[in-house]
Amino acid sequence: MKRIALVVAVLCLVASNAAAQLEKGSFMAGVSSAIAMGGSWGSELMSLGFSTTKYKYGSDPAEAEWKTTSYNLLPKGGYFIIDNLVAGLEIVITGYTEKDVEDDDKWSESLLGAGPYVRYYYPLEKIYPFAEAEFLFGSYKDVYVDEEYKAGVMMYGISLGAAVPLGSVMTIDIMAGYHSATYNYKEEYEGADFKEICGGFGIKVGVSVYL
Repeated sequence: MKRIALVVAVLCLVASNAAAQLEKGSFMAGVSSAIAMGGSWGSELMSLGFSTTKYKYGSDPAEAEWKTTSYNLLPKGGYFIIDNLVAGLEIVITGYTEKDVEDDDKWSESLLGAGPYVRYYYPLEKIYPFAEAEFLFGSYKDVYVDEEYKAGVMMYGISLGAAVPLGSVMTIDIMAGYHSATYNYKEEYEGADFKEICGGFGIKVGVSVYL
């Protein structure tokens, strides 16, 4: 217990006495994960989780057990083109798998995309508020047993957040904002192109490193 308290105290001391490098010419690399507040799975842009679901009808024992796995990460890299303003490239890597334990029926979704982002910091003494915008393109695949559907995806997001310094080259980033995703399916629906548009609010948590 004393060791844990000592580590926490050291981290707090480092955070209060260090500043991340936000000057022109610096590089930034990071990765984020998020908690969805609304919208559909595809608009979250970030999450990571494992769960098991059981269904119960009336007083009968629980049955129809499903196991699910999801990952939704957004690594990014950028360059400070002027002081406090970083621009760069994001890559979104997402997936979701749901499996019936009894008969092995499986449903899965996956998405891979990339695009530009910009983030502007307003550094204060111990915390750095910022605004961020992102715009990504990618491809989506939905598979259920032997059926497969594909779509092109366009995503954008706008967030406000704050970076808390943790040493001279690292920050913990917390942000909240709106994200939207538009799916353009290759198959036609009743003679017309089929699109799915979803959006929602989310809270993101990430780590950034400055070099």
